[in-house]
Amino acid sequence: MTREQKQVKKTLPAAVKKTRSAKTKGTGVGRERKGRFVEIFRTTPVRTVCPNFFVLAHANGCAFSPRCSYCYLKSSFWFLPGSQTFTNIERMLGEVREWIGRDNLESYVLNTGNLSDSLSFERARPLFARLIEVFQKHAINRPHTLLLVTKGGMKDCKVLFETEPCANVSVSFSVNSPEAAKEHERGAATVADRLAAAKLLKKQGWRVRMRIDPMMLGYDYTWIINEVKKLRPERVTLGTLRAECNLPKFTGKGLFKDLEPAADRKSLSRYPFDVRMKMYSQAVKALKGICPIGLCEELPETWDGLGLDKDSKSCNCGG
Repeated sequence: MTREQKQVKKTLPAAVKKTRSAKTKGTGVGRERKGRFVEIFRTTPVRTVCPNFFVLAHANGCAFSPRCSYCYLKSSFWFLPGSQTFTNIERMLGEVREWIGRDNLESYVLNTGNLSDSLSFERARPLFARLIEVFQKHAINRPHTLLLVTKGGMKDCKVLFETEPCANVSVSFSVNSPEAAKEHERGAATVADRLAAAKLLKKQGWRVRMRIDPMMLGYDYTWIINEVKKLRPERVTLGTLRAECNLPKFTGKGLFKDLEPAADRKSLSRYPFDVRMKMYSQAVKALKGICPIGLCEELPETWDGLGLDKDSKSCNCGG
């Protein structure tokens, strides 16, 4: 169990524990968070080329329903009866202001999409207008960056359309082959809807990143690669289907049948190396020269094989 999981389980309210089998849809259960909101996340497994970054724990789980078939949060928060949102926002914003005031950090990225889709709870628990305002007021001429990561579309991004763009905020959209999304991302916005939101935000002056992740065998990625190329985001991150060792317990093993077993419990199951290289190569060839390209949770030899600069760590969670 990770440190985050232990903290969540320890502070789980008794009333929530008693309703462990209850289902929550759409909004999640609201409660006060007892632990810190802002903490460093050091990437595991250690051989992956990933930057460390700070996490803003504004929620645990995701409000999109049904959840994506491959979602790692199914195993990360297996002990929760449903998704949770944290309601003590004033203390959260105070921690964020303190973080912006700190220097000599090992990362200046505050990721709001590691424990939850950044925007999936926004209509039920408005947060991001105030959070962005903190960065507009306190992060001027500072390297500190707020990172939003979402599979949301136009409705989910309403708060951003109504907020002045901030140079210290990046909005990252995760997209997939439309056919793969229809099968495996049914609770999220359609890929077309996500692209429409990304295009409008970029037109309005927001910093926009794109993730084509997870790429899955059996689907054609030509169309989405071309759409991302036309968008010309500030960076693109590519990833292929992968799984932590205990995830298949919560998703079924069929989804991951083509992955090679992980070397140990701290590693990831992945497609064979030559399969991943073939899947990545199409996107890298099309996107090279358009913007920086990074890989999500990949190994050094994969970056090297694709001619990408692993030392730059120019992936989604990097500064």
